[in-house]
Amino acid sequence: MSQKKLTARRLSLMIASLGLLVVLGLLIFEMQGRTPPQEIQLSQSRVDVGGDFTLIDQTGATRTQADFAGRYMLIYFGFTYCPDVCPMGLDIMGAAIEQLTASAPEKAARLQPLFISIDPQRDTPEALAEYLKYFNRNIIGLTGSPAQIDQTIKAYRVYAAKVPNQADQAAESYMMDHSSFFYLMDGNNQFVAHFDHATPAEKIAAALGKLIR
Repeated sequence: MSQKKLTARRLSLMIASLGLLVVLGLLIFEMQGRTPPQEIQLSQSRVDVGGDFTLIDQTGATRTQADFAGRYMLIYFGFTYCPDVCPMGLDIMGAAIEQLTASAPEKAARLQPLFISIDPQRDTPEALAEYLKYFNRNIIGLTGSPAQIDQTIKAYRVYAAKVPNQADQAAESYMMDHSSFFYLMDGNNQFVAHFDHATPAEKIAAALGKLIR
């Protein structure tokens, strides 16, 4: 891929990510007025992020949002062929869960971490099962048909785009550009907060300890 095309794609990703941050920020500001984010009350959440989904986990079982009713969900979107960003994100997610388990086990027990694939073409349940063996054992991987994944990423306002490999025209030789956030949803599948994928695990754990009721 030419440097010009690569720069353009990176710029597109940055714009999409910044757009999501602006939307979330404005919605939270409108919802809470001038109340600091840490004072957000779950019952007042009105941010239009998230929704119903029907996907397949790494064991081949069908999963919907109803399976996690009453539990908080910490969701990360990525793909198993991701060279660095996704592994780093899942490592941070796992470390945050471990720290929360140590400091507030009752809250950690109410949290379900999810890794949702943006690459249904390659991320079969078997591929997810093999990939997730290297991360926190509590993380459930979810994939599905292209239509199911498309519906889910739209609901969560995730940016995802296939990037063909110009040097290799094989059908499976491509990468995925995508936004990279952790989404915290409450027990009613309502948006609570989001974190950049590079947020230190200790900060995420501390925030989860305050936000999980």
